[in-house]
Amino acid sequence: MGKKLMPNSLVLSEALSIPEKINKFILNDNNKYQEISNLISLKKIDYVVTVARGTSDCAALYLSYMFAKYLGLPTYSMPPSIITLEESKFDFSRALVFIISQSGKSEDLVECHKMVQKMGAKTILISNNLNSPIIKTSNYFFDINAGEEKSVAATKTFVLSLLIILKLVFNTLNKKDINKHIEKLSDHLILDNQNQWNPNILDKTISNGYIISRGVGYAISNEISLKFKELCQEMIEPFSSAEVMHGPKSLIENSFKLFTLSLRDKSGMIVAKDSTQIISLTNLHYEITYDEKSNTKFKYNTSEMIELDPIIVLSKFYPWIINYSFEKGLNPDNPRYLTKVTQTF
Repeated sequence: MGKKLMPNSLVLSEALSIPEKINKFILNDNNKYQEISNLISLKKIDYVVTVARGTSDCAALYLSYMFAKYLGLPTYSMPPSIITLEESKFDFSRALVFIISQSGKSEDLVECHKMVQKMGAKTILISNNLNSPIIKTSNYFFDINAGEEKSVAATKTFVLSLLIILKLVFNTLNKKDINKHIEKLSDHLILDNQNQWNPNILDKTISNGYIISRGVGYAISNEISLKFKELCQEMIEPFSSAEVMHGPKSLIENSFKLFTLSLRDKSGMIVAKDSTQIISLTNLHYEITYDEKSNTKFKYNTSEMIELDPIIVLSKFYPWIINYSFEKGLNPDNPRYLTKVTQTF
């Protein structure tokens, strides 16, 4: 059992609401998954492009893995500047372009959406804002439906974005029982909500390190890395457990934080094996795992469906990182230099 949670934090309150928000999402989800499934199943789409920034780009990376792994669709994350600054031209007539944005208001994403449609793309907006200007012209709108997220740091909107992506994939695979699994997940998380990780485990004086994973876990590790930077001012960089061997491992030494994240898919289950050598290079190794044999303090209880494990990890991680931020004397409700909607165009 971790330290008593701080009661007066907006971002913590939103993070702890994730189990409840998942339950409400399933009850109220009216997004038109079948229309997208038909596009893909009828071979009207050859590839997928994502356009996003920040946490939403971590969701886009998750989408890339899921669409490639399960649907065999090549997926490319397009930097908005390719459109807005470089003014590059593409034939998107066989492309499905996802614009992922909590606010749906960033000027560069609005401009990208307009231009990719002119290039022939079918577009999908995934957003938590019913008033996004993109909705008026997008081919499809998928509502995150998380309720207003007031905090700068995204938590509940990220998790629900992953669920939308998961439902898109499994509806296309004609596995319509996905809702039942998500309902069970909500119950699982509600029961586990009081069993939080301890924020006092880490050395607060060390501010650099890596988080190592693979496959879908690597997409999740990107979001974890972003939260370390955003809320804790720590440079915890994400790496594939394969890629870290190609040079970055030379930075690892004692007093260097090394997190490893293992999921139960094929890629995730090889992370521990991949990391055996580099773990021995530091005295600060922290393992995020489902493995009952591990003596880690960052253990999570799995769901019956392995594809839902990333949600469980995030539901444990978000309250923990927020409380760890408090332990460092920082204010996660007001991250330094940051605003809710970032303008980069």
